[in-house]
Amino acid sequence: MAWLSRIAIVVVLTPLFVVFIRHDGPQYTMAVALQSWSKPYFNVEPYRATPNCDGAADCETGTLKVMTYNVMCRVCQVANYDTWDERWPHLEDVIAKYDADLLGLQELGGYGDIDRVVKAFPQYAYETYRFGPWTDGDAALFYRRDRFDLLDAGQMWLSPKPALPFAHNWKTLSVPRYVNWVYLRQKRNGFRFLFVNTHFDNNGTNKEPSAALFARTFRSVAESTPIIATGDFNTGQRDDRYKTLLGVADGGAVFKDTMDLAPAQLLCTAIPSGMTAEDVHIHADLPWTVDHVLLAGPVEATVTSWVQDATVYGPQKRWPSDHPSVFAHLNIRMR
Repeated sequence: MAWLSRIAIVVVLTPLFVVFIRHDGPQYTMAVALQSWSKPYFNVEPYRATPNCDGAADCETGTLKVMTYNVMCRVCQVANYDTWDERWPHLEDVIAKYDADLLGLQELGGYGDIDRVVKAFPQYAYETYRFGPWTDGDAALFYRRDRFDLLDAGQMWLSPKPALPFAHNWKTLSVPRYVNWVYLRQKRNGFRFLFVNTHFDNNGTNKEPSAALFARTFRSVAESTPIIATGDFNTGQRDDRYKTLLGVADGGAVFKDTMDLAPAQLLCTAIPSGMTAEDVHIHADLPWTVDHVLLAGPVEATVTSWVQDATVYGPQKRWPSDHPSVFAHLNIRMR
């Protein structure tokens, strides 16, 4: 009768295990065991305590170069794309070409990928979500260590439970996504701002609530604090969700898109071998662009150039990534 006992145990434990999974049991366990709770909420009071730039009249960033780039993950094996090791030198070329002060990358993996970026570009310090001896580089951000001082940093999870690391999205068992942020002080004049990077899930169920949470979270912060946000938002200007992302759908815009603020948009795009114009619409058709550099806060922004770069390499004309990089050259000044 031992087999009956085993069946009974399975019958009893299976629904308990399902409940444990559905209600983020592994995430709670890991957060406690690794002491890896995030810092998801933005307390704006410390930011308001001292006027930006210590009250100086000339309170602006000056020339600032910002770039966002979804580099397509190491384990992503897609037709018409080379392996990660073959693509990496060309990803590196794109990053080097724009020499950004603030760089938001998406779809990096663990410390191996992060170290590769830092070794190629030692001018950058970085922030990712760290848990025990590991890190999640899906929304890694980088900033020039010689230009900025780090004052604070943290993460928020795109989930109904934004304080819980790796919490399920609104669709259970979809890929966990997070918002990564640093609070920086410019060494030259004390200009302080939030630099944010994120990667929204590409599952339709998660996109709309992610956009709403993102805009809602930063609305109060933007009342007093400049914000520069980069990311793969999986949201183009043709999507109704775009208004939600900017905050238009909930009490007026929080963010502005640097693409709209630029006097012109420069496209660096080619059609890889074996593809047609229909295949490359997301690289060449601006309303389909899902990667954005956004601005918010009590600032006046001047965007002098905006570039979407999907140049190809080699005789087979291949892209380094399935996303173009997006670059903005700008200046923001406190109002």
